[in-house]
Amino acid sequence: MELILDSLESLIYVYEEIFWLKECFAILKSLIVFLLVWWIMRLRYRMELILYLGTIVGVACIFFGDIGYWSDNDVLKLIAPASLFLLTYNKKQNNDAILFIFLVPYFLTSYEFYRSSHYVVMSLVSHALIISGIVIIKQNTYLSLFISAVIGIIINYIGANYPPGTNDILVNPALITLAVKGIEQYTKNNKYTDFLKSFWATLLCFAYFGSWVFHYIKPNCPLYGH
Repeated sequence: MELILDSLESLIYVYEEIFWLKECFAILKSLIVFLLVWWIMRLRYRMELILYLGTIVGVACIFFGDIGYWSDNDVLKLIAPASLFLLTYNKKQNNDAILFIFLVPYFLTSYEFYRSSHYVVMSLVSHALIISGIVIIKQNTYLSLFISAVIGIIINYIGANYPPGTNDILVNPALITLAVKGIEQYTKNNKYTDFLKSFWATLLCFAYFGSWVFHYIKPNCPLYGH
C-alpha cells in the first residue's frame, strides 16, 4: 500500500512539474465534463443528473485545489465550456433552470466563505463592484468584452499568485452569473444573457490560453509572483 501511495505521489509530482502535460490533462478533464453535460441534456432525468454533476465538480474542485493538485485556472476550464453551452441551450426554454441547477451546487460546494470574515467582506465588495459595472455596461458590446477580459486577467493573476480558491472568493464566475441571471429575471432584460454569453466565451479563452501566457511571462515580469 505504501509503495502504491509513493508511486502516486511521484506521478503527481511529474504531472505538476511538466506544464504542457498538466495543461493537456486539464483540457481532457474539461472535455469530459462538457461531454457529460452534453449527454445529460439529452436524457429524461437531466435536471437531477446535472445537479449531481455540479455538486461533484464543486466538491472535487475544492478537494483537489486544497491539496495543490488543481490550480484555479484548471477549475475554470472545468466549468467554462459547460456554462457557455447551457447559456446557449434553448430546448423547451429551460436553459436558465438547467444553468442554475448546474452552477448553484457547484458554487455552494466550492466557495470557501468560511475562510475568514475578512475574505467574506472583500468578496461582497468585489462582487458588488463587478455586478454594478455589468449593469452599467451591458448595452455596449465592446465594454462588455473589455470587462470580461479584465475579469479573466484578474482570475489568472490571482490564481497564479495566491492560495487556491482565492480568486473564487474575490472574482467568482459562477456567483457573477447567478447574480446577473437573477437581475435579468427581475428586470426582464435579455441583454444580460447576451453579456453572459460573451462573458463566458471570453473566460473560456482565458481559461485555456491564460495559463500559457502567465506561465511564459512569469520569468520576464518582475511584478509577477510578488
